[in-house]
Amino acid sequence: MKILLFDDHRLFGESLKKLLIESQFVSLCYYVERENDFFRTFREKEFDIILLDINLKNSSEKNGFEILADILSINPDSKVVILSSYDMPIYKKMAFDKGAADFINKSVSMEELVERLKRVLCNKTYYNKIPDIEVLTEREIEILRAICKGDIKKKIAKNLFISERTLYNHIQNIYDKLEVSNTVEAYNKAIKLGYIEPLM
Repeated sequence: MKILLFDDHRLFGESLKKLLIESQFVSLCYYVERENDFFRTFREKEFDIILLDINLKNSSEKNGFEILADILSINPDSKVVILSSYDMPIYKKMAFDKGAADFINKSVSMEELVERLKRVLCNKTYYNKIPDIEVLTEREIEILRAICKGDIKKKIAKNLFISERTLYNHIQNIYDKLEVSNTVEAYNKAIKLGYIEPLM
């Protein structure tokens, strides 16, 4: 099995590369931490599976979902596995909707990781039921985050160049999709689904 690993944390990436190579099922593992290096390697060599993190802010202006889309636009047959610590339902749904072959939490054991990769290699889908989630739009996520930060609605509408009536319509749509009735419930549900990080 030949693997291309893209992660912006060198310690994790180098350690995982070493462990994968030590397993009897991985013959080659390239690790890259920069977007330009990733796409150059991806185009120059052939890999069975691509391991991709979601949060790549230290090495790319794009997130893992955007990189996933770029990969599949270049080669639709690529087997891309999201490997992330952001193990939340909304991220899993987004990953599979965008064409990922699997979504694996970074906390799994090496044995489970290898087994999951073997299944992907054999075109076997790992079944892990994802709740039926109605995904928020980018604009709705932007509004939700602003509300949860405590921004007043008039300021939010002004910053987004929309009327307050339009803003209230967006907020109601957010509440409907999250199945909540107020800001506190929306905040708690948004954290659970992974739309926002807890305000510490």
